Amino acid sequence: MLKPQGYATLTSENGVAECDTTTCAHCNAITHVKPGERPEDIGGLCKTCMGLICPRCVGGVCDPFLKKLERWEATHEALRSYGFT
Repeated sequence: MLKPQGYATLTSENGVAECDTTTCAHCNAITHVKPGERPEDIGGLCKTCMGLICPRCVGGVCDPFLKKLERWEATHEALRSYGFT
């Protein structure tokens, strides 16, 4: 991968493995990337938000995680202003 977003060290009974990681733009899941893998092999590239996505989010509606977080914060702020929290 040309520009990984992170780095992981995986430990198992077989030993230690190191790999690059990416974070899904839609659900915030972490995907481990093998050397030389293309974006299509790890899920895909969302053409709407231009973010890397995991296999679970491929084919779904573009709903970036940051936009979801903004909606959750707005809902919480509205409920707090009404005195519900």
